[in-house]
Amino acid sequence: MKLRTSAKINLNLKIFSEKQDSLHKLSSLMIPIDMYDEIEIEESLSESIKFSDENLNTIESTIHKALKLIRKNNPSFDKSFDIYIDKKIPYNSGLGGGSSDAGAVIRYLCDNYELDLPSNLDIVREVGSDVPFFVQGVSAVIQGIGETVEPLDLNTDLDLLIAVPKAGLSTKEVFNTFDTLDSKNRDTNTWNKIEIFNDLWPAATEVNPELISLRDGLQEKYQNKFFMSGSGSSFFSIIEAREELKTENVNFRFIQYSKKIDCSLYQNDD
Repeated sequence: MKLRTSAKINLNLKIFSEKQDSLHKLSSLMIPIDMYDEIEIEESLSESIKFSDENLNTIESTIHKALKLIRKNNPSFDKSFDIYIDKKIPYNSGLGGGSSDAGAVIRYLCDNYELDLPSNLDIVREVGSDVPFFVQGVSAVIQGIGETVEPLDLNTDLDLLIAVPKAGLSTKEVFNTFDTLDSKNRDTNTWNKIEIFNDLWPAATEVNPELISLRDGLQEKYQNKFFMSGSGSSFFSIIEAREELKTENVNFRFIQYSKKIDCSLYQNDD
């Protein structure tokens, strides 16, 4: 089976000072976009999880954690899998690639093998805060520590320009820095009656001050407002029309157009 699982954008992200399970409570409007990791998964006599990016083959990935949780939640489930992930969504970018991979595996295995789906709170605690969003796979308002997912039909197309800096950001480091800041001023824009903002921007710029000049350069070049997605470091801009891109920039992995999609997970039996 081949799974194609998407990235996400946080159109807004509010972080509260209150914590639960050592995680900040938050509120965020998240959308899936047409940027994908590709996962090949099949039953095997022994388990193997391999990434196209060798840097990810030396760590316990979100997929490892997702499989552990599924088996914990379904003790009689004894299948093993050969899993290969062609990594297209940059990690440490705020685009949710690791969470997307885990959400896709959880949803696929629970649907295909008629397993009990873990609770969203268990998924947050044992895999990651963004994973319940990807298990649902549609535009939604996320609340609590990520366990509350309220699907939202935006009822409109949404075109974006995505810019991914070469320098990534550690989510943990950004949140730890957020806790130390006295001032958490918010830069806010509005699109279609939706507020666009990110409370983690001041913390992200403390971790990597270069982000400010990168964003300013994007705004000058494309004459449009850019915002950071999630804990960074990726930027997005809501656009009205697509023009030819001159994407050569030594500071970015890539700059490309994208759009909101209806569902984050696509399956193909071929």
